[in-house]
Amino acid sequence: MRNFEIRMELASPNLFERFAGMRAVYATTITDRTLEVVGRGPTPESSHEAAHTQWELAQLAEAAVMYP
Repeated sequence: MRNFEIRMELASPNLFERFAGMRAVYATTITDRTLEVVGRGPTPESSHEAAHTQWELAQLAEAAVMYP
């Protein structure tokens, strides 16, 4: 069974996020020590949702590589 780790932190916005008007950006990291994805967003909820979406896509890609 995999052990997941989910971390959320307040990050400084990158150039694109500044142009979009974001003053604060949250970054959520999901890892199981094999895969690691980061989701960013203006609220904690949106960063978590972005990370969750990235995690699902990474799981699909990993399965496609393992079982072509």
